[in-house]
Amino acid sequence: MTVVSVFYNIRFLITKKSLVVILYLVVVTIFIYILVYLINLYIQEKFYIYIVILVSAALRFLFVIAVKTPITSDFLIMYNAAKNVVAGDISWLEQCFFTTWGYLIPYVYYEALILKLFGSSVSLLMLNIIFMVGTNLLIYLIAKEFTTPKAAFISAFLYSIYPAPILMSSVLTNQHISLFFLLLGIYYYLVNPTWKRIILSAVFLFLGNLMRPEGIVIFCAIVLHNFIQLKDAVKCKCVGAIIKKVLILFLVYISLYQTVNLMFKATGAAPNGIFNNCPEWKFVLGMDSNSKGFYSEENSYIISISDSSQRKKEVYNIISSSLKSCSIPSFFLSKIELLWGGFETISWSLSHIETSRLIGKPQSNFTYEEAINVILAVEKSIYILVFIALIFTILILWREKEKNDINFFVALIFTNYIVYLFIEIQVRYRYFIMPSFFILLSVVLKSTIEKMKGKVSESA
Repeated sequence: MTVVSVFYNIRFLITKKSLVVILYLVVVTIFIYILVYLINLYIQEKFYIYIVILVSAALRFLFVIAVKTPITSDFLIMYNAAKNVVAGDISWLEQCFFTTWGYLIPYVYYEALILKLFGSSVSLLMLNIIFMVGTNLLIYLIAKEFTTPKAAFISAFLYSIYPAPILMSSVLTNQHISLFFLLLGIYYYLVNPTWKRIILSAVFLFLGNLMRPEGIVIFCAIVLHNFIQLKDAVKCKCVGAIIKKVLILFLVYISLYQTVNLMFKATGAAPNGIFNNCPEWKFVLGMDSNSKGFYSEENSYIISISDSSQRKKEVYNIISSSLKSCSIPSFFLSKIELLWGGFETISWSLSHIETSRLIGKPQSNFTYEEAINVILAVEKSIYILVFIALIFTILILWREKEKNDINFFVALIFTNYIVYLFIEIQVRYRYFIMPSFFILLSVVLKSTIEKMKGKVSESA
């Protein structure tokens, strides 16, 4: 699917006459080679973390301050609900939005807590930056554990300047805090997985999923990853230990979720619980051949069907009818193309910008639209680079004789691919999985750096 995605990206650039992206791709590649030499000559390992933190924080902070994105869409509904919590008004809990999508309620209370403590949305944005920098730091720490500090640093640095997450930094989305805790949970699961760290992993995965329910993708990847490793596990006679580790992870996670759900119900903080009370809706959207898997109001009436068995029958009829009206392989390929093959979405953070306005002095001919196009071209060039790198990463890991747990992220990417074949797609949903691509990029960078060293040694 990665190869297919690369093909769709290249075709997209050709059809949209955006071949300037290829030029940026060359520039980015050259930049990486220059960065390798600069690291060898001037940058000590002890400074890697500080550089990643500084660059990541600075770019996101500057974007938030410069853009001033208004709160819109579902984010506004949740933000207003948080303000109501602070004011002591719980009437928002009766809204259909929250009775149906109960999993959003914990994030509302998180926002309410921050508003209570600090009093404005600015504090939420600043915390978003902290969580995003934390994610960037975890990319470095995880990649460093399985490759080398230099390769990890370049991967993390490239993510710090990658425009896609920066473009989302000014949006009050639950994706930032969720991704940080989910990646932190993965870090504790993969790195030195003692029983204590496995329990901490479950706690962090629970917190990440509590903010945004994407933990199921990680747990599917964990099962897939351990299944793939089963052959090695049999050889070293550690199958029982692996099963125990996964069971402990699952049990702690499920126990936490059920306990917190009961607490929310008992206290009246979420009378209907914190689960998705209409999980079929995502599949109705995702399997809609007319909308190609994007959001559509066409079949939204199923949300109002309270009887779950009746709703499931209706969902089956809708999906069956949708798939009968199209070629299923072509439909899936179109979803892959639309989700993985286009430019990054800017509407969430930049829809309020007057794109025809000039930047800088009146005599300047450079408009905001042109600036945005440059940002998107840079984003696409880095995006294509990490996708191509993934292909080489898989080949390198395949040839390695020793087990390398970084291949967990290959399983996670594969799982993510499969999940989005069946559920609703939005370009911003790529946000969750992109750190995995950058972590795996470090495998290719490690190999490249070693080959460069070899050539230098030969010439010497």
